[in-house]
Amino acid sequence: MTISFGETFERVRECFNEQSIINLLVPKLESVTIIRDIKGKIRLFIEQLNDRSIEEAEIADIKSFLSSKLGNYYGNDIWLPAGEKDGYKALIDTIKAERVLAPWDDESVLPRWYILERHIAKQAWTNNQVATPPWKEELVYQKHKPAIISFFSFKGGVGRTSALVATALTLARNGHRVAVVDLDLEAPGLATIFSPDNSNNLGVIDYLLEKKIQNQDWKLRTHIIPINEQTLLGDYGQPLQLLPAGTVDDNYLEKLARLDFQNLVYGELQSTMVDMLKELESAVRPLDFILMDARAGFHDIGGLAITNLSHGVVIFGTQSRQSWAGLTHVIRHLASSGVDERLPLILVHSMAPANGIPGRETELTEFQEQAYIVFKENYYSEDETVPDPNNREEPFFPVVVPYQESLRGDIALFSRNSQSNRLSGLVEIMTNSPYQEIAEKLCDLFGREFQKNN
Repeated sequence: MTISFGETFERVRECFNEQSIINLLVPKLESVTIIRDIKGKIRLFIEQLNDRSIEEAEIADIKSFLSSKLGNYYGNDIWLPAGEKDGYKALIDTIKAERVLAPWDDESVLPRWYILERHIAKQAWTNNQVATPPWKEELVYQKHKPAIISFFSFKGGVGRTSALVATALTLARNGHRVAVVDLDLEAPGLATIFSPDNSNNLGVIDYLLEKKIQNQDWKLRTHIIPINEQTLLGDYGQPLQLLPAGTVDDNYLEKLARLDFQNLVYGELQSTMVDMLKELESAVRPLDFILMDARAGFHDIGGLAITNLSHGVVIFGTQSRQSWAGLTHVIRHLASSGVDERLPLILVHSMAPANGIPGRETELTEFQEQAYIVFKENYYSEDETVPDPNNREEPFFPVVVPYQESLRGDIALFSRNSQSNRLSGLVEIMTNSPYQEIAEKLCDLFGREFQKNN
């Protein structure tokens, strides 16, 4: 009998519903922890009630059922703690500390059910952790520190990077001090938007790699690029601060390969990124916002950015089944820490039909209705009253960003000979609605003033 990865938990539950197991073993159990190892194989950690003793024959029975139900997915391992003198006590303590309650667990019924997933990547997407950004949100609301905002999309090619740049320009022209960080290390692009050449711009990938080796000898402030062209910022705008991903040269892939290795082996990526953001803030303070362009999809750095490093998230989606399949998981993940820890977020309906395009209103309505359903089922808790679907202040009510032909392809936000009108036209598009709406929402979320354009 062949089973798949996604069926393994249910097969374990079937084993514990066998009549002989229900009669003899289940009454003796305090808890069952299903451990799925890095290959996907299943092992069990079983805790017995203090006044009950599990017989070897009963363990043999459950092993037989597990082997039959799980086939090749059975790891042939069941652990029972042996008290304070247990040789595996440290490992058992780790299991108890890291396991989470299973979705089907019922606190009123024994045994309690837990799950422990063992993997060496995607922890930011699979662990339910409370966000721990480089500085507390209280300092953001008190305007002592900038709000860190991740721009994320499940699918690529939906205008996430151009929307980030447009939002940054809008905020800067509104008098806010903004830094932008390119975390899309596999496909960097922010530097080329602001620069006409392929100059040697060290950046995020260099910090993450070099800092571990050179420590205090490697300074971030010398690699931050100020963007102060008046056409972009207007007469009273604040200069932008750009931290690029790095230069895609002959060494870039070698750097990227070593970065992935360091994350898997040493697990220091999060702490290094926290240090990087602190050093950025210190180098260019004061700041109001740090906007981070996160890699599309379930990438480790993207998950780390929105789950552990940010005070808020702007997420982009299109009206398609593929997009909603990913966004549903992301929205559920952002709400998983609990009501008090949920990150502020802004939902963007990206690549929407422009005004005058047939079917526009139908698509806008379908996206808004689907967003409400997804948030109702995955973001709000069972004991919450879900707000009215037409409440524009709630995260499920999307900002609509229509497809813009002028923002497709190579966006160049720098002066070219006799092309000042081109640049001025781009700036006008990127600092008006709907990007102005995203900027205004960010200001509202974090207590910053925003003056609308007339």
